[in-house]
Amino acid sequence: MREIAALRTEADNHKDRALRALAEVENVRKRLERERDEARTYGVTRFARDLLTIADNLSRALAALPADAREKADDSLKAVLDGVEATERELQATLARHGVKPIAAEGQRFDPHLHQAIGEVPAKGAEPGSVVNVVQPATRSASGCCGPPW
Repeated sequence: MREIAALRTEADNHKDRALRALAEVENVRKRLERERDEARTYGVTRFARDLLTIADNLSRALAALPADAREKADDSLKAVLDGVEATERELQATLARHGVKPIAAEGQRFDPHLHQAIGEVPAKGAEPGSVVNVVQPATRSASGCCGPPW
């Protein structure tokens, strides 16, 4: 009788260890799936942030050129400017196709979840606590990530 009880106890111990091992394997599988999904999501986010920096630089470069300077430019410079403008449009269209869209800020109430303030300045006609000047535009992707400010 004691032998049977000892064998049952041993069998129960083995069964318990096997169930715990299966549970551990399942937990590891779920953790790896979650890490894989996060790596995909955040890897794309980092790449999108890098592209946004390029898009911002293209926009700033085009905005820095006065309108009259373009009119006075020779044909080769106009061709370069047309190419830069086309590149900017294509980059913006590509970002939009992937759900990266600008966040309206100027004139809006400051939202610390979407905006980053450099400072607070008085502005005629602006409500206190509203954004009066955008230094670097922010974006939101379809997945909810925000890009500049970082």
